[in-house]
Amino acid sequence: MGKFGPIDVIVLNSHGVGQVCHIKRFPRRGETLEATNWHVEEDGGKGATVSVALGRLGVSTGYIGKVGYDPWGDMGDQWMSESGVDTTYMYRDHCVSTGTGLIMIEDDSTNTIVDGDSACQALTWEETHDAIDAMKEARVFITGFGMPFRKALDGAKIAKEEYMMITFCNVSPLPSEEMGDLSFLDYMVLNDVEAKTLCDLPEDTDESSINILKQIKEKYHCKGVIMTCSSKGSAVLDGNDYWKVAPTPVKAVDTIGAGDGYLAAVAANLVWGKDLREATEWASKYAAYKVTRPGSMTKKPGCGYPQKEEVNAFMRRVEKYS
Repeated sequence: MGKFGPIDVIVLNSHGVGQVCHIKRFPRRGETLEATNWHVEEDGGKGATVSVALGRLGVSTGYIGKVGYDPWGDMGDQWMSESGVDTTYMYRDHCVSTGTGLIMIEDDSTNTIVDGDSACQALTWEETHDAIDAMKEARVFITGFGMPFRKALDGAKIAKEEYMMITFCNVSPLPSEEMGDLSFLDYMVLNDVEAKTLCDLPEDTDESSINILKQIKEKYHCKGVIMTCSSKGSAVLDGNDYWKVAPTPVKAVDTIGAGDGYLAAVAANLVWGKDLREATEWASKYAAYKVTRPGSMTKKPGCGYPQKEEVNAFMRRVEKYS
């Protein structure tokens, strides 16, 4: 139970503060490249962003993570709380500093991210277990590798095996070690580049999406795999069911946080009683709308993660002119 009432979704992942810069192109190895508009963004790592996106969709969300006693940690608590997220289990530790990351945005709006160390390295199994147990009424559990991946997987295992939650794991960034058996995961979430890497395929492979997803499912024994494909939509394998979700054509302004928003939108729809196919279709449109709005957690009008009514209005406009 959360401080605002029953929790529907638990998010276990990092909070950090993003520093953003704009570049003409990605630098070559060893090259110094000029960047412009360097600033601290209202962007808080994969745990905070998913939580805020869920909160703005009206989903009762509880966050689990660890931060330092510093201004970056204060920012995370403020940003999430203002979106209605329960931060009771945002643990704080004098021995760690809240993480930071660098987001480089190219002229075509593609972003590349370098993540710093996560304060969640200091998060203990007992702290994670206690937090999940306190919010055991939750239906959906989301984690990811913005924190040490073994700790993320420990959380998913607790959520599935002890409390029978629907478990999602965003495996970005891919760990250098083998992930092992992930049969306690309902859905692995990743992008097409990461999926090809897990299958030892070149980036320009012509291997079909369904074969890539089947390879991942068979290798890691998860129930299903959700693969986002940037402007090409997404592909989903749920047990033996496979489908593709077509993209919604938009002019992208800022792709930062679109993947996290997509995952939040999938989880929100499951809470609302939709099946996974309906959830991924709605989430795809949500992500399309998100990339037309600069920023992620900012509260500026017309920016960042949208409210549910804003998404529905966008979808009505799309249907009207399609």
